[in-house]
Amino acid sequence: MKPADMKPIDTCNAFVPGEMITVAPNREGKLSSLTFAVKELYDVKGFVTGAGNPRWKNTHPIAQTTAPAVEMLLNEGATLLGKTISDEMAFSLDGENFHYGTPLNTTCPDRIPGGSSSGSAAAVAGSLVDFALGTDTAGSMRIPASYCGIYGFRPTHGAVPLEGVHLMAPSFDVVGWFARTPDMLARVGSVLLGSETPEFKVDKFMIARDLFDTKDASIASKYDAFISSLSKLSVEIAEIELGKPDFSTWIETLRNIQWWELNQAHGAWVSRNLDAFGAEIGGRLEKIPSVTRDEMEEKKQVRKQLISQIESLVSPGTIIIFPTAPGIAPFKGRSIDEARASRINTMRHTCIAAVAGLPQVSMPLLEQDGCPLGISFMGARGQDSQLLAAAQIFGKG
Repeated sequence: MKPADMKPIDTCNAFVPGEMITVAPNREGKLSSLTFAVKELYDVKGFVTGAGNPRWKNTHPIAQTTAPAVEMLLNEGATLLGKTISDEMAFSLDGENFHYGTPLNTTCPDRIPGGSSSGSAAAVAGSLVDFALGTDTAGSMRIPASYCGIYGFRPTHGAVPLEGVHLMAPSFDVVGWFARTPDMLARVGSVLLGSETPEFKVDKFMIARDLFDTKDASIASKYDAFISSLSKLSVEIAEIELGKPDFSTWIETLRNIQWWELNQAHGAWVSRNLDAFGAEIGGRLEKIPSVTRDEMEEKKQVRKQLISQIESLVSPGTIIIFPTAPGIAPFKGRSIDEARASRINTMRHTCIAAVAGLPQVSMPLLEQDGCPLGISFMGARGQDSQLLAAAQIFGKG
């Protein structure tokens, strides 16, 4: 069967409209017979990398090479079946693209899929492909995984090559991937990380109590039951307050450095083309030049302190556990103000791994009102394969 014959019918509004990208594998390998998609931030030779925005796509050149992360998959026998919708400039956690529409959250169709890797998450959740690549800067793999009920992996910063990827904030950006099962997640990980998944071995679970605390009694009871189930394992369990000194310090550190780096990378083009963006993202892009070099340098020093702090807690053999998101996916159609208020609460759950560059896996272990509720395991730097092994132990198939 030729790759063109394998192109899925896009029942989930997952793929970039009007673009038929199919790339055959370079050779047989451990991913032979599998199909995948990539977020519209990855270079594929012969196509423009659109960054979620039609004007960007129309004003930038065709890629002359394919991103190394994509080549790694093609070299192991996987077939690329298309590019997926991203939030504009990957600058959102919602997954609602002003130009291309909102990819479908197949489990909860009246709710958002989460972003910015929303199209990749929708393609996997909707079984259009076997797995998909996204990117994660401030939560863009983990939040869609939680909202759509699939597995999402953010590796250690720098573990997978970022060449040929449209960067947002390089000191936070990572290549990530989605799958419907933990075994598929690990199979893809063995290629991108360059090592097979080891036997699961952990000495200590640390429960992030401040992220499990919720005012929703029905969710609280499910959290309590999940935490109680961990006590049956022969592993030391401790409770911690993860967000010290406070989550706002982590979030502001992430925001200021991210905005500075985004402005350095793309600010000149963005400032000339603000009218090309949807109101919500355009309104925030307009503000990115407000971060000064002094503010950025100050936050870089704070970041060093925060990294030292978290690395004193999580070492090889230790896993920190917390809900991936504050709750289930919000309903579509929120106002800009509602979305922005929600984002701050969501970033409490995503800022730690982003600031510290640590690996994190989101697993669809719980649900509420028929919608998925992800649980995350975060490990020490370089312990990516142990998290993939953990997902195989705790996952659902």
